[in-house]
Amino acid sequence: MTEEDMGRERWSSTVGFILASIGSAVGIGNVWRFPYIVGTNGGGAFLIPYLVSVFLFGLPLMMLEFAIGRSTGTSVVAAFRSIQGRFSVAGLAVVAVAGLVLSYYLVITSWVLAYALFFALNRPMEFGAFTGSYFPLIFYLISGTAVFLTVRSGVREGIERVSRILIPVLVVILLFLVVFALTRSGAAAGIAFYLSPDYSRLADPTVWTAAFGQTFFSLSVGMGVMLTYGSYLERGDLFQNASVIAVTDMLIAILAGLVIFPLVFTAGLDPAAGVNLTFITLPAAFLEMRSGMLFGALFFTMLFAAALTSAVSMLEVPVAAMMDSCGYSRKRATLLASGIIMLFGLPSALSYTALELELFGTPLLDLSDYLFGTIGLIVAGLIISIVGGWYMDRSRICAEIGGCRWQQRVYVALIRYCVPTVLLITLLASLLRIGG
Repeated sequence: MTEEDMGRERWSSTVGFILASIGSAVGIGNVWRFPYIVGTNGGGAFLIPYLVSVFLFGLPLMMLEFAIGRSTGTSVVAAFRSIQGRFSVAGLAVVAVAGLVLSYYLVITSWVLAYALFFALNRPMEFGAFTGSYFPLIFYLISGTAVFLTVRSGVREGIERVSRILIPVLVVILLFLVVFALTRSGAAAGIAFYLSPDYSRLADPTVWTAAFGQTFFSLSVGMGVMLTYGSYLERGDLFQNASVIAVTDMLIAILAGLVIFPLVFTAGLDPAAGVNLTFITLPAAFLEMRSGMLFGALFFTMLFAAALTSAVSMLEVPVAAMMDSCGYSRKRATLLASGIIMLFGLPSALSYTALELELFGTPLLDLSDYLFGTIGLIVAGLIISIVGGWYMDRSRICAEIGGCRWQQRVYVALIRYCVPTVLLITLLASLLRIGG
């Protein structure tokens, strides 16, 4: 008997739910984005606004998503409709953002898969040569198929099973790479660049907005993922579960920096390479070291595990919405959602191939990242915080999060006033940065 025959799917245990949620939160951004953001925004001092952002803004929004999902027992669109019928459109907007982010995220996931294979076969390829061919398109189709097959298999047999395997693998490889990196000759200089605190930067508003942006980007909040995952949860302390997920996500991001910067400084490469750090700077560092092919393969395998679990969680959002709102079977919903998302992502995939699709001189992948991964994600977070915080019955929220009355009052104040304000500030800062 399948899970669909037994009714709505559920996690097999709280551990399975936490691992799947960690898999969603831990993604490519933890490895290349977080270390770079820390290194260029005050080093160790950046951890202060980041911790404030995680525990005062990211964590409450994650708990709100879990509370809405578990309380309504359904996915984004149907959950919003149950709060008030007019919010169905808002729910559709959140689902659309998740799908559009996934459409270009799959492209980067495919690059990671390609590099893992190239290093494993001892055939590393320079990034310019890789994107100057049609290899990226082939790996895009492979990555999309892997995500499709995982989600098609269901919550327990697909998402949870993959997370139970890949998250421990990711952590073991990461710890191994940390030990290796810290023994390199450039480790001290790399750690100094990464974590040396520049407390004067705490007076810079852009450092705080960078912390807010990294928090929402990294924790997978604002896309309806955690709401959808929460709808499969029957019991458990939401604050405790969300805290475990947030702290684990943060620790993995910090450990990634302890891998990256020692390797970069040992090879004498640019530590401020930004996005290029993963696909240009680090491969060059691996090529300069003994057993570099092995460590390169391990690094990109770890990164692919993070990318795959995040991509799976994003696909589950539209799939669950189709199942709950349209009555589709999981197989049909997964096929339809995957097909639409892959088609939307095709221009982004082709923008970094020999075809070089561009708009206004900018690759379509970069435009998608600006529009969907930055602006769209923040707008979706605003929608969830406003609909859930202001229009969902307060007693339902408090019943889900538990705690005493004063804790509940603090939480409601955070989710109604602080989180939307921070998201709005981050949105305006992002718009000004893009406009500039």
